[in-house]
Amino acid sequence: MDTGVDNTMKMKYPCIVLVTGFLCTICFSSALIQIDSYGKIAFTSSRDGIPQIYVMNPDGSSLTNITQNYFSNFDPSWSPDGKKIAFTSNRDDNQDIYVMNVDGSSVEQLTSDPADEWSPSWSPDGQKIVFVVGKYGNEDIYVMNADGSNRVNLTNEPSSDYDPEWSPDGEKIVFVSGNGSICIMNADGSNLQKLSSQSSYSWDPAWFPDGKEIIYGSVVNDKGGIYVMNADGSTVRRFADSPDSVLNPVWSPDGQKVAYSSNDGGDYDIYVMNADGSNQQRLTTMTTEDKESTWSPDGEKIAFTAYSYVGDQVYVMNADGSNQVRLSQNYCRHLFPAWSPDGEKVAFTLLCGESSFEAYIMNADGSNCTNISITQYDGPPAWSPDGEKIAFTVGANVFMTDTDGSNARSIYECRNCSLWSLSWSPDGKMVALERGPPGNESIYVMDADGTNVRKVVSLGSNPTWSPDGEKIAFDSYRDGNKDIYVIDADGSNEVRLTSNPAHDWYPTWSPDGEKIAFVSDRDGNDEIYVMDADGTDHVNLTSNPSEDRDPDWCCHSLVVEKPLLIMNLQIVLLIIFIIVVFVTIIFLKYRSTSSSEKRN
Repeated sequence: MDTGVDNTMKMKYPCIVLVTGFLCTICFSSALIQIDSYGKIAFTSSRDGIPQIYVMNPDGSSLTNITQNYFSNFDPSWSPDGKKIAFTSNRDDNQDIYVMNVDGSSVEQLTSDPADEWSPSWSPDGQKIVFVVGKYGNEDIYVMNADGSNRVNLTNEPSSDYDPEWSPDGEKIVFVSGNGSICIMNADGSNLQKLSSQSSYSWDPAWFPDGKEIIYGSVVNDKGGIYVMNADGSTVRRFADSPDSVLNPVWSPDGQKVAYSSNDGGDYDIYVMNADGSNQQRLTTMTTEDKESTWSPDGEKIAFTAYSYVGDQVYVMNADGSNQVRLSQNYCRHLFPAWSPDGEKVAFTLLCGESSFEAYIMNADGSNCTNISITQYDGPPAWSPDGEKIAFTVGANVFMTDTDGSNARSIYECRNCSLWSLSWSPDGKMVALERGPPGNESIYVMDADGTNVRKVVSLGSNPTWSPDGEKIAFDSYRDGNKDIYVIDADGSNEVRLTSNPAHDWYPTWSPDGEKIAFVSDRDGNDEIYVMDADGTDHVNLTSNPSEDRDPDWCCHSLVVEKPLLIMNLQIVLLIIFIIVVFVTIIFLKYRSTSSSEKRN
């Protein structure tokens, strides 16, 4: 016979399970949210030739361009809630202030004055934005509502005023004026005071989180470095170990760290140190100029600006042109990317200087980049179908190596001619190649050991095998421009696929043989196109002012980043957990009901 205590426990047990499941669900959902947002870095980079705003993980992976246009985008500034980024862009013929979500969506223009506006900074309550208006030598500091309304000039004087930053309580604004003096004023522009002395030249002031101190870069009595003073200008001190050349020092939100930029390593990079100046660490090591660091509100992210001119880079995109992600990171040109058959690696040619071609291999996320070349003039790499070997040309020779660059050997030599553009047959038994003097190349096929060489096409280049091994696509310069052709592997049944007045070249088959990607300058610059294998239905996949070339299909139908896979697994586990909880509740409720009926 059940006791009252047993009945009470049976009634409470489903509730306990329900509450526990609910709390676990909330915690698990929170964990998902934290995983999704943890560690992202927003920054501005002109590594592609023009400043754009990017987001990436702290280790440099998952690099994503969130502005993706051919205008300059820079000066990123986090909103206090971490949901928005204000920035400067010249997309409307002059510099204006814009705001967007942290994923680059919902871009809104806040200013549209004929003058230039830049350097936005959010008020602590997120209601206002302070910024700079004017031209070099005659800048003023303005404030406006976060939606761009109610624009007010705070300084309105002949001298230059710039680098504004709100105090943590939103009551004051610190800025630089005239010949490099640190000044402070009320948020409405009143009660302007000069804090730094005439003997110093200062820049980039930023508030300590409690509002009691101001950190800035300065040169005092010919001694440059990071300085700190009280908010009233008293008790100036220099970080003893700070570098002489420093830009944009900023406190972390908890006051425990200072981020700054220094060119001690040759180029400007982002550094961080403890608030007492100890434990200085270099965060960026690229050949770009990394400046203007700014902490996200939660202190887990840093936004910064990187300026450089960078040549051709390797990207990955979906077959419809979406989700374009950059893999390569250094200053040289990255050419002729080629996927490994398992889709886990990418081989490519690196060009540094005018004539130093070298073959490299890297993971599909851009990591673990390894030089596998044997000389400084290696042609485009080509994977064997089994993924065990890579072939490439070196002048008049065809070389083959293992995928780690070892066991290099010459399998074919063509005297008094040049070789280029290798392509393996799908069964790995033959290799097609481009042979001949530039402008008069022909396509040859040979066995994979370099024997039995025979010509299949006159006046052709960039051969690529169809997945079934029956055909070879190539480009040819025959009618004053390049077009795409296809021919049977034995050299018969040649068919012309494109006949555009522009140049169409570098064809590559999709894994199912239904599509051919290629390069064309029909829109004024080189873009990636795709068409059906019979030459119909041309679609432009890339549409931007840069030069996009060298397409190569990955044999995997879907390539996703590991964080996304982890997120999907967590969501599936969460759904399973919720289902188990509810099934348990229903079972216990049924059991309790059945017990009651038996007693009755």
